[in-house]
Amino acid sequence: MKPAIAVLLAVPALALAQVAEPQPDELLQIAFPKWKDEEGGRVQSIQTSAATRCWDARQGKKRNVIVVPRQAVRVAPDRIVLLVTLTPAGDGGVPQIAHGTPAGLAAYTFKPGKDGWKLAKRQEPFDLQGYEGRAQLGVLPLSPTKQGLHVTWGSCWQGHCVDLFALYSIGPDGVKPKPLLLQKIKGDNVYSRPDCVDRLAGVVQGLQPADPAYADDKVAPGRCYAIEGRWEVASAGALVLRFSGAMSKGGKEGNAPAQRIDQAMKFEFRGGRYVPVSGSNPVPDA
Repeated sequence: MKPAIAVLLAVPALALAQVAEPQPDELLQIAFPKWKDEEGGRVQSIQTSAATRCWDARQGKKRNVIVVPRQAVRVAPDRIVLLVTLTPAGDGGVPQIAHGTPAGLAAYTFKPGKDGWKLAKRQEPFDLQGYEGRAQLGVLPLSPTKQGLHVTWGSCWQGHCVDLFALYSIGPDGVKPKPLLLQKIKGDNVYSRPDCVDRLAGVVQGLQPADPAYADDKVAPGRCYAIEGRWEVASAGALVLRFSGAMSKGGKEGNAPAQRIDQAMKFEFRGGRYVPVSGSNPVPDA
């Protein structure tokens, strides 16, 4: 046991609020006593579930995962939630991932015990999101009394790129598995066609030159787009996505000039989730 963990566990429960917040790896070693932040030490065994079978339907009662702590969140005076990502691994600890493999999103809830923090709840995983076993996690306030976990991920294939994000609620009982919101936040197909850079360059700044090897290729009319969004939590529980970029549509009569995109999509919190109330998402399905 690390010295820091031994000191933490020796602190009486009533004094927990007066000591430094436990670090993510310290909490993780309560959930996985054999976990070490070194090659091989991050591989642990978890119970299989409907979620883990989305990685591989042919699983036994347990499966190996690579466990990486991300962030510890104080959700109440007597509760801490540890956010973790899980990557499927083989018997030798080698990651079992392909382009479409999502990361496992896990949460572990801790409460004070007689001898320090103790594990109260395991959610491993509560959902799967991402590509190539990767996703980025962050925490933000959704209201004065509620916190949210935002998860972002993205990838490209054959010149088509898309980024998405999901928003989850975090509370004293852990993370609610069903997302409050799931939306595309960025997308482009600039390098899927030889003509997109020239068609969008007048509106979108900073595009890299197209591959000269395909410069003379003839393609039928088609859509070109480069759209980037950002999101923010507004007042009174509202959430807004703001999009900018450009799109040039294509049809039977040829390609249309690029049109600037500058629009917003607004959501309100109703019935336990964010529902759209105005605007639309301009990022096409890839």
